[in-house]
Amino acid sequence: MKAAFLGMPRLLRWCSWLYLMLLLLVWGLVFLVGDRWWLATIVLYGPRWFFALPLALLVPLVFLRREYFVCIPLFICVVFVFGPLMGFNLPSAKAFKPQGQVALRVLTYNINGGHFNAKQCFGLIKDSAVDLVAFQECPDNLSLPVPIGWYGIQKNGLALFSRYPMQFIKVVQVKEPTDKWPAPCLLHGLVETPKGVINVCSLQLPSPRFGLQAVLDRYTLLRPSRRKLLDQQIITRKFVACEVKRYLSALSKPVIVVGDFNTPADSPLFRKVWGRFSNAFSETGLGYGWTQRVSVSGLSFSARIDHVLTTKGLRPLVCEVGPDLGSDHLPLIADIEFL
Repeated sequence: MKAAFLGMPRLLRWCSWLYLMLLLLVWGLVFLVGDRWWLATIVLYGPRWFFALPLALLVPLVFLRREYFVCIPLFICVVFVFGPLMGFNLPSAKAFKPQGQVALRVLTYNINGGHFNAKQCFGLIKDSAVDLVAFQECPDNLSLPVPIGWYGIQKNGLALFSRYPMQFIKVVQVKEPTDKWPAPCLLHGLVETPKGVINVCSLQLPSPRFGLQAVLDRYTLLRPSRRKLLDQQIITRKFVACEVKRYLSALSKPVIVVGDFNTPADSPLFRKVWGRFSNAFSETGLGYGWTQRVSVSGLSFSARIDHVLTTKGLRPLVCEVGPDLGSDHLPLIADIEFL
């Protein structure tokens, strides 16, 4: 008994350092093979708060035993879990250095098939002095809450609205490898702003939700035997994202692409496909920026999967997550300046 008591400090030190190494391994898996390997993809989209649970045991033990030297690895673990691993974002230095003039305020919002508070959404658009609005998952027969006199396009579950003249260009549809018919994933409009003509796109990319639901289990945590659907969705999502990027790369005028990417910013797929775009929240936002609340097999968590991206000629200045308006997503608002 006495030997076990004397060995407690050494055990705490070993557990703390092993815990830190585990966190680094998990982050490495997410960063390198998330959206490529099914197990890393689960971590990428899953509840990352789960990896903070060991702190609830280790921290009280350290202070109870007064082993304050162990606080060093534990402090690193706390910073790492609630920082990079969970996606805490710090704005870049250039976010505080405006170069041009703020010309556009953009709002994107997935309205979850119309399950949202339209009155509150209209109030947000009006009070925030928004210039461009993009909706996703909106039924074509649904009257959307935008000011009277705005220009609008609403097709195939996607919508774009602008206070400035806007021309409908195209609905981009991509035939996924496992589907018989192409599915709409991008609505493209051309907006005549006072600073020039720009391309504006409302985007809805495929979700990995059903594959994750098949693999996750609230009792056994994982069911690897049912990963086939998730493997298929990994392939499909990469294919669709690359096809959309190919379409956008052919546009000559500056582009703003906003919407539900169903992909977090630290995904290897996101970095590969969208890495050359400026991500408004990644460059100017502070905090986690979670835009969707998710519940999979009884596990609840949030994720940042809605984005505002821009190409050369445009630069994000401010980006913030809006209030809860009833959907399972939150609106995302960004100020864009012309360079």
